[in-house]
Amino acid sequence: MLALPSGLPEGWEEVERRHRHWCEGNGVRPLWRTPGLDLVESAYLTAFPSLERSRARRAAVGSALLRRIALFHTVSAVYRVQCWVDGDSWKIDARTAHPRARWHDQLLQQLCHPRWGLPVNVSHRFCRCAEPYAPYQWGHTCSFYFDGHNTGVDDTLYLRVHASPEGRDFDRQIETLRQTGASEDWMARAFPRCAIQHHDQHYQAERLR
Repeated sequence: MLALPSGLPEGWEEVERRHRHWCEGNGVRPLWRTPGLDLVESAYLTAFPSLERSRARRAAVGSALLRRIALFHTVSAVYRVQCWVDGDSWKIDARTAHPRARWHDQLLQQLCHPRWGLPVNVSHRFCRCAEPYAPYQWGHTCSFYFDGHNTGVDDTLYLRVHASPEGRDFDRQIETLRQTGASEDWMARAFPRCAIQHHDQHYQAERLR
């Protein structure tokens, strides 16, 4: 998913065209407009048929995640989400600006909701947030492993919620999110009030120079 900041002189088509030219000029074949697998990919999957089954499972989970991408900002308080494939499963790293990994239970509930969630269950949970004497600190990480209750495949999804202070300076993240049109209500939930105040004061000081 690509978000273009407001005020960018180039539109999506120009950005895509420039990136395609860069790929071609550097010996890389851009395949995002190719309707199917090329000859090299087809030969590889024919030689290793288990990879095709694995790819199909990953594609199904990835497609379901994309259709539910709004959950990561409507029911959680994370400001950055990264996702990648590792083996047969998807790995998600979510970063929060709070000293402890908060709001993740709401996200887990919606991700597994029988009405609109993914066909998965939380199979393993490594989290101390619910403990009465859990440390209130930066660097706190909660990890969750999911399995597919329709497929019987373990660890189809892995989610890590990491309380990342980013040097306790979120000016760059706040500025980027505002450029992409993030709502103020969500910003107030995702970032501590002091972080937004620090950004606004810094921004005003820069404008007065």
